[in-house]
Amino acid sequence: MASDALTQHFRNRLPTDLIGWIVVDEGENQRVRFLRQENGQRSAAWDVLVTSEGADPVEAAVDPVLPADQLARFEARMTAANQIGELRCAQRYNAVVLKDPDSEDWLVWLLASTTNPNSLILTGHYRFRISADGRSLLGRDQLSATCIISDRREAARDGQLNALVVSHIVSPLPVETHVFASLLYRLPIYVVTVSNDTIWAVEGAKIRRSHVQN
Repeated sequence: MASDALTQHFRNRLPTDLIGWIVVDEGENQRVRFLRQENGQRSAAWDVLVTSEGADPVEAAVDPVLPADQLARFEARMTAANQIGELRCAQRYNAVVLKDPDSEDWLVWLLASTTNPNSLILTGHYRFRISADGRSLLGRDQLSATCIISDRREAARDGQLNALVVSHIVSPLPVETHVFASLLYRLPIYVVTVSNDTIWAVEGAKIRRSHVQN
């Protein structure tokens, strides 16, 4: 929503010095800060407040100087993007940057995404742990081994689409991106973990053991 608001604000011609954005929590709302770079310095240029009702109009950043934690957040995002692996399941990736609850470091997810409403992307996501200053890679997890992209129209050809099924071999349990996909597509996802021959039902934010294969 914030990107659409900025695109509309500039009549589909985005500023050439735009380098990316970060998301900052403000209570129940989120402020999306679009950044520019000039003479090697990164600064805030435009803000969009996103509420439950949608995106507010674009505002020029009152103070372009980024607080240290916001600058580190952006650095962490860029460090992760520069360390993405060979498995590319999409042309575009969305980033989620959060503080690691167990340390001062950052957790960064790069999530394969698409603008095609009929494409259901279930794999190709990455998780990174980045140092507190945002500049050093401390850990990298490829959360799938292959690309699995379903076509909503094909999947529902014989009737209503009620669930999705995906195999998973990189861990014995479903991972957080299965929950993300279930919430995103509003569908249960049955995850077949090959290592222990178990089928798990991921239903939104809930995961339960569905079946153990013999």
